[in-house]
Amino acid sequence: MNLLYHYASNQKGLGILGSKSIRLSDICKSNDYKELTLLFPDIFDEIFVLFKKAPFEFKYVGQNGEEALKSLLNITYQMIDDDIESGDFSNFVLCFSEQPDLLSQWRGYANDGQGISIGFSKELLKRKCNEDKSIFRLEKVTYIDEEKRKQIINEQAAEVINELKCLRKWIVDNMTHDDLSPDTDGLLGFNFHGLIENLLIDSLKYKPIGFNEEKEWRLFLRDRAYKNPMWVLGEEREMLGSNYFSETLSFLRNKIKFNVTDNDICPYVPLEFSEIGNDVVKEIWIGPKSKITQKDMKLYLSQHGYQNIEILFSETSYR
Repeated sequence: MNLLYHYASNQKGLGILGSKSIRLSDICKSNDYKELTLLFPDIFDEIFVLFKKAPFEFKYVGQNGEEALKSLLNITYQMIDDDIESGDFSNFVLCFSEQPDLLSQWRGYANDGQGISIGFSKELLKRKCNEDKSIFRLEKVTYIDEEKRKQIINEQAAEVINELKCLRKWIVDNMTHDDLSPDTDGLLGFNFHGLIENLLIDSLKYKPIGFNEEKEWRLFLRDRAYKNPMWVLGEEREMLGSNYFSETLSFLRNKIKFNVTDNDICPYVPLEFSEIGNDVVKEIWIGPKSKITQKDMKLYLSQHGYQNIEILFSETSYR
């Protein structure tokens, strides 16, 4: 059976089963937040290096060439850096492993082995992401060393350079019809900012090679997650941006909930099993230090309407 496993404490794991919904959590509040900035800020330096090697006509805020690109890079860097520092640049993510009984996962994510591991149907998760391609991504994590990270940055920077070569002309031809209009500079900055954000979101599919035993998959939002109350609460409103942006906001609107800890509140977004497939849960693994019995788990599952879920016990040696 092709399954992906989510490790959790009993409180969170049974909360998932009881509510019949998975929980995509704010990555800012997790140990994986660094992956969101795996390419930052090096991507800015590489863009400028590639431009200097093969310059082309480029204008921005009354400047030309290298000075124009420096201004664009500096403004965009400062905006994104501020968002990262404040926790406003984020994504909602759910992490899985291909392995149901992995010691490092029990220790790190399942309350030191006292929790559970829930086996979800990979096929149904993929189907949901294919149905809502503008909102969700399900990616197998690629583990990279420093050399590979630099290669990715170089390739991504080259893609950005290719976009910049024709971006201003496209804006003038299709939107402002005036190369000297301040709106042209504004739209160029807006679109460039979006390009960089998309690259940072894309980096969620990478992780340092030292974690490769985790065999991780990630379910996350295709666009960045915004926490501006005006955008994610209340009535729908028309927003300037890509379809990904507007559909992500529609998904988030009025859905964000919070886990409360002793010293923090952690936002998450539930996704109902009914939206994925009611039989998306296939297995439950009981952790190596858990006291949960098979009879109690079976009773809990039956009480919540589950049938034909296999209950297994960890065989991991825990020391």
